[in-house]
Amino acid sequence: MIEGLQQARILVRGAGELGSAVAVHLANQGFGRILLVERPFPKAVRRRVCFSEAVFEHAKTVDGVTARYVMSLAEVDAHHEMGDLALTTQPLEQVVAQWPPQVYVEAAMLRSNWGLTKDMAPLVIALGPGYHAGRDCHALVETVRGPRLGRVLSGGQPLEPAPPAEILGFTRERVIKAPRSGIFRTGYDIGHRVEQGEKIGLVVFVFAREDLYKGIPVDSEAPVVARISGVIRGLLRDGVPVEAGDKIGDIDPRGVTDDLAHVSDKAQRVAEGVLEAIVLNAHRLRPPETGGT
Repeated sequence: MIEGLQQARILVRGAGELGSAVAVHLANQGFGRILLVERPFPKAVRRRVCFSEAVFEHAKTVDGVTARYVMSLAEVDAHHEMGDLALTTQPLEQVVAQWPPQVYVEAAMLRSNWGLTKDMAPLVIALGPGYHAGRDCHALVETVRGPRLGRVLSGGQPLEPAPPAEILGFTRERVIKAPRSGIFRTGYDIGHRVEQGEKIGLVVFVFAREDLYKGIPVDSEAPVVARISGVIRGLLRDGVPVEAGDKIGDIDPRGVTDDLAHVSDKAQRVAEGVLEAIVLNAHRLRPPETGGT
């Protein structure tokens, strides 16, 4: 059944941990025409397993699968022919118009419907909360840890987001969030060990040119502090713009570092759910329309 689907054009919006895991799993199952769409300044924290890093490094390999950044959608098919995935930061509307997918996977994890409809592709699959299967998309994959993780829904809504998984008694304390809007600056990286209360970065306020004459306020820099001790499991890149409350990192209190470069078990199960959704909805797929590439 899968063999008859492997030439389908698959568009994955969001190249963070879950979107990247989906792309890796599908590529390993023989799907070779995968294009990821990411924002110009990605906000993925588990960057070692995220194809979003290709925006900065031109290419990123995750668990043996490589995605290459393309400046023009005309380059997509050439990268696919070489056996790689492609990633772009061009506007979604432009991508869909010029490279019409047969399968669209919404993996940006926005937790609210920004306008997703079933008209975006013959098969539209969404991950996690914020969408209604059967109304906004053809299928929805559960992303909350537990017995329903990875389950494919053809109707209804998924579970609401749950607190981060508990590790050594810590849940929300593991998450590092931006204390204010601005530019995140740090000299730390994934894998660094930190102590509770340690300053691991700053969020620097961005001034408008017309405000410079007023002088720099004393709170122009807000420190980012670790709330627990452990190893940094995920962290935004230095220089990325953030909004107040954005997740900018997480800490593993166990100090474990051996899984930082591999897709997590949760992400893998979600990816398997996406493949299941494609197989279950194979009847919806049709040859792609002629695009602009």
